[in-house]
Amino acid sequence: MPKAPYPLRPQLMKRSWLETHPRWKIPLGFVILLFLIGVVGTAVVSVAMASIHHSEVYKQAIARASQNTEVRSQIGEPIAVGWFISGELHVNGSAGNANLSIPISGSKGKGTIRLVAFKSGGVWRFSWLQVEVAGAANSINLLLLSPPQ
Repeated sequence: MPKAPYPLRPQLMKRSWLETHPRWKIPLGFVILLFLIGVVGTAVVSVAMASIHHSEVYKQAIARASQNTEVRSQIGEPIAVGWFISGELHVNGSAGNANLSIPISGSKGKGTIRLVAFKSGGVWRFSWLQVEVAGAANSINLLLLSPPQ
């Protein structure tokens, strides 16, 4: 006699955990939504920070601060740049403007590069470029040709 393709006595279907605990649907959905918002927010901030880190005005400001003897003596060497930059950067082809605060640190202390710059004709021109050293009363002007004696 041939065997039946299905059991003669049907078994009860097992219910999932979510089906046995229906009150957890809304809190779990809320947690998942918060997680997704966090992932998207982190991605947006990462892309914005990466674009600033690759900008020409950022690189010029870091280079000027690293080459300045007064900055190196007060902050120490090597000068490390912080990852989270505040401010704004707008570039549209050969024109643009920047207003940034870049955290830096060294073996002797911490500081912040503050800059205001405008781009015209593809060239960045700084109207404000200073390093504020934590704990120091005066800031270091990086636009001076030679440091004050």
